[in-house]
Amino acid sequence: MVRRLILPAIFIVVVLFCGVNTSYASDPPEYQLAIINAGGYVPNDHITVARFRSLLNQLSSTYGENQQRIADMSAKSQDVLRKEGVEESLLKIMEGLNQLFPGSTANQKYSDCLSAYMALRVKGASHSEAIQGIQAIFGSLGVK
Repeated sequence: MVRRLILPAIFIVVVLFCGVNTSYASDPPEYQLAIINAGGYVPNDHITVARFRSLLNQLSSTYGENQQRIADMSAKSQDVLRKEGVEESLLKIMEGLNQLFPGSTANQKYSDCLSAYMALRVKGASHSEAIQGIQAIFGSLGVK
């Protein structure tokens, strides 16, 4: 039901890049994300590496998807948004999607939530408006 509310083109983009790998050699996904977020080198012990590690653990638990897949989808979504003229930090996108559900949910996919976020942002919503919009959609469907 949520998929009907998502722009088909953006949903297709998310589905297509699910297998894209943003790997930098054998770096862990949290370090890959920290580099992307910073736009260049960060030391291994940088605070954003720890924050991305925590986010990946939480998102993986919430959505039941593996951390590398979540990292890949998140990085690609930021790239797609930039091409659409929307600038947002990777950290802020992932933190926003982490706020959607208080615990694990077997019914929702990270890709669906990310697609909804992207659709709302491309339509002109701010970050907080997009997160609130997704929460309102799920709330109206009885998803907690």
